[in-house]
Formats: sequence, C-alpha cells, structure tokens
Amino acid sequence: MTAADARLVAGRYRVERPLGQGGMGRVWLAEDLVLGREVAVKEIVLPPDLTERERDALRERTLREARAAARLTHRNVAGVYDVFEVDGQPWIVMEHVPSRSLQQVMDAEGPLEPGRVAEIGLLVLAALRAAHRAGVRHRDVKPSNVLLGLDGRVVLTDFGIATIEGDGSTTTSGLVLGSPQFMAPERALSGESLPASDLWSLGATLYAAVEGRPPYQRPSAVGTLMALVAEDPEPPHRAGVLRPVLDGLLRKDPGERIDGAETRRRLRVAAATTARPEPLAVPSDPVPSDPVPPISAPPISAPPISAPPISAPRRRSRRWIMVLAATLLAVVIATVVVIALATSDAGNRSTATRPSAGPLSQPPPGASAGATPSAAASTAASTGPSTDSAGATPAGTDPVTRGSRPALPSGWTDYHDRTGFSVYVPAGWAKSRKGSMVYFRGAGRVLGIDQTTQPNMNPVADWRGKADYRVARGDFPGYHEIHIKPVTYFVKAADWEFTFDGSSGRQHVNNRGVVVNGHQAYGFYWQTPDAQWADAYPDLQLVFKSFRPRS
Repeated sequence: MTAADARLVAGRYRVERPLGQGGMGRVWLAEDLVLGREVAVKEIVLPPDLTERERDALRERTLREARAAARLTHRNVAGVYDVFEVDGQPWIVMEHVPSRSLQQVMDAEGPLEPGRVAEIGLLVLAALRAAHRAGVRHRDVKPSNVLLGLDGRVVLTDFGIATIEGDGSTTTSGLVLGSPQFMAPERALSGESLPASDLWSLGATLYAAVEGRPPYQRPSAVGTLMALVAEDPEPPHRAGVLRPVLDGLLRKDPGERIDGAETRRRLRVAAATTARPEPLAVPSDPVPSDPVPPISAPPISAPPISAPPISAPRRRSRRWIMVLAATLLAVVIATVVVIALATSDAGNRSTATRPSAGPLSQPPPGASAGATPSAAASTAASTGPSTDSAGATPAGTDPVTRGSRPALPSGWTDYHDRTGFSVYVPAGWAKSRKGSMVYFRGAGRVLGIDQTTQPNMNPVADWRGKADYRVARGDFPGYHEIHIKPVTYFVKAADWEFTFDGSSGRQHVNNRGVVVNGHQAYGFYWQTPDAQWADAYPDLQLVFKSFRPRS
C-alpha cells in the first residue's frame, strides 16, 4: 500500500498518513472506526527475495510479535490491539501517541548527558523486567526502539523478533534477526536468547546514547560481529556516573553480567548523582500483579559506586572467548547471516505508552501566543475538595456533574467529540488533534482534553509524579507550583496548578485528571496568560460543568 491509495484496511482502520518506514515495515497513522480512536498500523513488508519457507516463518513471527506484546501490560511497553493479513501481508495495530525515538533525539541533539541516559535506562529496564517476568525476551533493544513520549514517558516498542519461553516453532536455521551493533554476543553466535542478552543490548543502547556511537560498529555486519568477539569496546569517555552500569552490562560472558536488580541499583545511583534542580522521579519496578504501576517513586538511597580505572582490563573467561571465536567462524562459513531491521526506524515514531488519567503535562505547540481573554461565562461554579487524598468523591455528591448541564451561553458552542464526550467551548476557537488529545485555541488561551481507558486510580499521585519528572527535566522555566490537590469531580479527580515563564510572558496552567469510572478517565489542560487567569477562571469552570463523558 502506498500513500496514494491508502484508505480502509480490514474494514475498520482508515489509514491517514505514513509515520515511518524501515527495512521490513511501514507504519501508518489510522483511525479505528469501530472504537473511534487513533492507532498506528504496522504493515510488515516481506523482502521479495525470501524463499516461501522464510516468508511463512516471517508471517508466523508477526503473529508471535502480537502474542508477545499482548502478554504485557506495563506502562513502559507499547501495546498491541490487533493483527490481521491483507493480500498476504501481515499488519499489526498498535497504540499511538506522539513521540520521538531515542535514536532521533540522539541524531538531533548528539550525545546525551549521563544522568538523562540513566533515567531513560531505568524506564527501559522496567519494561524489560516486566517482559522477562512474562517469559518474553525482546531481542532487539536499540535506540530506535526506545520511544520518548511527549508526555514524558519512556516506552520500549517493536517486539517484532521477540521470543516467548516454550515457543520454538518459528526458529529458522541460519537466520539471525537483529541489529549487530546492539546484539549480545551469545545471540549473534548461537541465537540463544536470555534475559541477560536483553540486558547486554540495554547496555549497548545506553553506551550509544551517552557516547554518540555504539560500542561496536564496523563497516560490515560480519566485521561488527568479529569485533564483538575479539575486542573490548573502546572505553567510554563521556559516561561519567554511568560508567559502572556500562562496565557491568557489556561483559561478553552472560554469566558474568550484572542482573536486572543490580542494573537498577546502579542506574538509580547514576540518576540521583546528576546535577539537576531536584532528583528526577522514576517509576519503581512494580510487582507483576500491579495493573497500573505508579508513575513515580522516590529515589532509593544507595552507596556510591566507584568506576574502575579506564585502563583496567575486563575480566572474562578464556574458554568463553575461544568458544565465541570458534562459533563465529562456523557462522561465517556455514550459514547465511541475515541482519534485518539494522537501520529500521519504522514504527518508532508511532507507538508509545498508554496515556494516564491526565493529559500532556507540558504546554502544547503555540500555547503561549496571544493575550485577549474570551467572555467570562456567567454560569461558572467553583469546585470543592474531595473526601480523600486520592481524589475520591462519594457517589451522587458531586455538585459539578450532578443534574442537568448549564444553559449554553452566547458565544459558546456545544462540542461533541467523535469519541463520545461533549463539552462547551468558546465559538470560533481553532480545533486541532494530536494523538489522543483534542486542542481548542483562541484569545491567547488553550484547552486540551485527553482520555484513556486505563485510569490511574490515584490522580493526586499521578500528577505528583508528572510534576516531579517534568520540572526536574526543565520543561517549565521559572516553575512555581500553586498546588496539587484532590477536587470534587466525578469519581476521582485532582488539579495540578502552576505558573511558568512562557515565550510570551508568565503563563498559568491548570491540569485536571478525572476518573469517571473504572475504565475511563479524562485529562483537561487549561493555559492562559497569568495576568488574565482571574478573568478566564469562570470560563474554565463552565468547561468543567458542561463536560459529559461518553456513555
């Protein structure tokens, strides 16, 4: 399918535009007409020179990708909704929110600061540990498969060559899938996939992010694999506090690598010792029974780790080196090594984590333009506090949502979204959509409404985590927090109110996260110039009073 003839796929997905393309796949932005939401659909493009057996194996691999990803319910793992075939070509339907891959960020910004890399590593590690608990090995961890969402989340995507414990039905002799620069030695030589193999790839990814290049990179795939066996990586020069993590993960013998728990400890030390306004809050590693892991947890105190001297040789088994070298020679002589997706970035801009109960906790593009207030709504009412610290409201006591909607004031319109909710918005404001969020802009103000089917049942904690993350990352210059508190609105709700220095002056923001039932939540983003906050406040209250979720 090309952009010219893109239309309805599988009877329900309306393809809108391409999002990315790589060696074995194209990703399209589409609308699920049945559920009324934007999704990313990945079209698997099978190489034309494959044998029929290989094509069948790759089709089966697509089904395995869906099975692997569908087994995982974790905030740092991209979800899979559907899989189907069209004219013999497999398609996968995935979550979609705006994001950039780590590779794209590296290409645009160059090597990243060690503390930032440590923070990203913690979140990717959380995704890997969740996958490993479910018996899933990713097998292709690399910068282009790590997404940095616009809402501050980090998500591991593209389980395209993942393997599931006990599922060996699609092994093809001589077919090695993955990117050699980020492939663990044992995977490259024998195809063995261990949890430790994913950790090696994580180490290579973090090395590339902080150094600006992978630990092993040669002109050819075979040359890269030979270097992987015979040479140590060049000692990192920019890693700093991240050095102990890289030294522990990039050991050739998987038995000598640090495990997930030790990796997490070292990463947290690296993240906590970074010079920032305040430590960045990152998710704790949730137990498997957590349906919705908390967005953040305070850093764990840990003793400092001393990095070994750069000149110190890495300890490893001579027998292991001999086995690696002999196996590699056999691989080069007796088999065909197919390196797939070596430079693929398909899909990496198209999938990200499930949205939380609140919207993007940053100003959207163009948010600070203008200065003229709209007419205040005469029917506005203030919200009161809720009955618990999580934002719970007893059923039937909410004064905002109980009873009929207020009369529609002059100069306003009753907006009905395609997903089912309705709300009053000022007439004439420009509407746009970005991912799952719909924006209304006018008179120097911005209203954004987001939604999710996986609510965070503690909206106060959800906003607290977002605030800690975004402020520590420097997203809100001159940040001043007014409050994060529960409010009386539907089942549970919380407001995060603050001011910051925007491009056109001091801005005032209120983020409201709202749980309307056990399977639906919304987020409201409201921004005005700070000097006009009081005049605009009644308009915001009318928005809250008029809002009705989809039934």
